[in-house]
Amino acid sequence: MSHLTSEQRYTIGVLLDQNYNKSEIAILINKDKSVITRELKRNCDLRSGKYSSELAQRKYDKRQINKPKKVYL
Repeated sequence: MSHLTSEQRYTIGVLLDQNYNKSEIAILINKDKSVITRELKRNCDLRSGKYSSELAQRKYDKRQINKPKKVYL
């Protein structure tokens, strides 16, 4: 399992603007359709409902900073 890269997020944004559907985008970036669906649901702008790769990357970075760290005992 791997995270989406900023380049993949940019590609998703460009392809959405060109009216590609989620299945086509998933094939082009070599990810499962469910990954694209979760990405769009999680990282769309709450006010406008539009997907922006820059906003998505900022939200991802913020979640990575705020997530609980693993504690080894």
